[in-house]
Amino acid sequence: MQDSIKPVKEKVKRDRKATEEAILAAFEVVLLREGIQGLGVNAVAQEAGVNKVLIYRYFQDFNGLARQWVGMGSFWPSELELIGGDPAAFEEKSVQERVCEVLVNYLDGIRARPRTVEMLAGELLNPNDLSRVLAEGLVRPGKGVAEFIKQESIDQDISDKVWGLIYIISATATFLSVRERNNPDFLGLDLRDDETWAFFRKIIADMAISYLKS
Repeated sequence: MQDSIKPVKEKVKRDRKATEEAILAAFEVVLLREGIQGLGVNAVAQEAGVNKVLIYRYFQDFNGLARQWVGMGSFWPSELELIGGDPAAFEEKSVQERVCEVLVNYLDGIRARPRTVEMLAGELLNPNDLSRVLAEGLVRPGKGVAEFIKQESIDQDISDKVWGLIYIISATATFLSVRERNNPDFLGLDLRDDETWAFFRKIIADMAISYLKS
């Protein structure tokens, strides 16, 4: 009897895993197609071809689905991406150089993620519980990067300046990425042009170095 039951249990587990994956994939499809304002349990269930009851059963609620989707993918730049992919090389840099590295990589990382830009655009226009859940995903790599930046003894505590820069440049990266998506002409600059972004990266690096030395 036990031998006959085991394959059935394994099939149920496989079916649930496949259904969860289909729901998570559908979440992403709807986000990219409809934007954050078009995301909802009914839309995702329809896209996945499942009853919406399964979303609540497997993920507790729609925000739980959003959290799992953010956690499994690359919605936000990882801490490793933000520090340039090489912790040892990052540690050899000065605090100012580390901050520049993180800020420039964040700018590039956000711009390279259309799903994230879509969420940021929706959050600016109409923030809601779902957009806040998606935004929570940035906290983890942010904390990790903070630990990397502090891996050096310094004579003066510049942590307030560092975080001030991170806040301002993060806001700038958000605005420019959303602007590129919706209206790429900005004060005579073409946000679709890679040279424009190279200009922004240089300005950010120069600002950071100058500010942290003052």
